[in-house]
Amino acid sequence: MKISYENIYFDQSRSLKIESYTDKSQCDIVSWHLHPEYELVFIKSGSGSLQIDSHFENYHDGLLVFLGPNIPHMPFGNSQFKNNIEVVIQFPESFIHEKLSHFPEFKTVLKFIEHSRNGVIFSSEVHKRLSSQFLKFGKQNNTERLINFMNILYQLSVCKDQSVILKTQLSLDIHKHSLERIAKVYQYINDHYNVEIRSESLAKRLGLTPNSFCRMFKTVTNRNFIDFLNEFRIKKAQEYFQHHDISIAEVMYQCGFNDPSYFSKQFKKYTGTSPSKFTKQLLIKQNRIN
Repeated sequence: MKISYENIYFDQSRSLKIESYTDKSQCDIVSWHLHPEYELVFIKSGSGSLQIDSHFENYHDGLLVFLGPNIPHMPFGNSQFKNNIEVVIQFPESFIHEKLSHFPEFKTVLKFIEHSRNGVIFSSEVHKRLSSQFLKFGKQNNTERLINFMNILYQLSVCKDQSVILKTQLSLDIHKHSLERIAKVYQYINDHYNVEIRSESLAKRLGLTPNSFCRMFKTVTNRNFIDFLNEFRIKKAQEYFQHHDISIAEVMYQCGFNDPSYFSKQFKKYTGTSPSKFTKQLLIKQNRIN
């Protein structure tokens, strides 16, 4: 199977990424993929298929599943019912080591996360019991969402109605060493997106030739490096516009671009609109709220 590497972007104002999907706003990931983040997926109702590495099964009346890092899987959602809701929660390894691990009270939760790295499916009883908590996310602010998520994690950590998905080592088509290298690349981009980043420099950091680096990156992510870097920077630009009152030129430089024409072209490529129109739309939304 051909597996793509999903680049999950985290807003600086949040510790988690929480997305809700319906039949009208479905997830745009449609094929086999993996990512270094943990993932908790809740599907309110309907039937569908669960394809995780070599594991396959059908589900009915909704789904609640937890996945560890770098497990290849297909999307789980279904559009069988118009009022169906899918909630996807993703968090990085750093959320565990830099936040949860500092609190001894989370010992049970940490143990659950470690023991669930190969994936866990929860029973229909657990799904039904926690359903109302997942449906709250759409109406909560960031603080309430974090508290709600921790409550859900704790309840999952103490429940017994769960089954491990993969009992053996993952049969990844992508070599683990390549995944580790991609994780390092992603971290470097996250830390240095505001300055010049050259593929030659990253190749040297990983002990590869430039050609080997580009080939490895394309194989794992199914994208070329420049596209990946530009999209990351544009998402950062969107974040700056949403959370800071600064000019388009300032955002451009803060996100590693130095050519206004190229910045505008890339912004439109990944957002469908120009920086000026994007900021105007934000202003209109803010005025409506106020």
